[in-house]
Amino acid sequence: MAAHRISRRYLYKVLAAQGYTVAGWIREQRLARCRRDLADPALDHLPVGAVGGRWGLADPAQFSHAFKAAYGMSPREARAARR
Repeated sequence: MAAHRISRRYLYKVLAAQGYTVAGWIREQRLARCRRDLADPALDHLPVGAVGGRWGLADPAQFSHAFKAAYGMSPREARAARR
């Protein structure tokens, strides 16, 4: 945060104004990147759990649960829907 010249308190305030917690915002960003990777045919060689792991979601079960809660389908279903 020092590199961006904002305090921790200000960061929390900015995110709260948008309806986020810091952890919630980070989780949303990670899941969005996983969704993008699952839609990329060049990454079909990666198992679904490895896609989550690339973005810091190391537990495949938790990744699948969080993804389904966010997007209404499992990561596997999201990948299959693209095909």
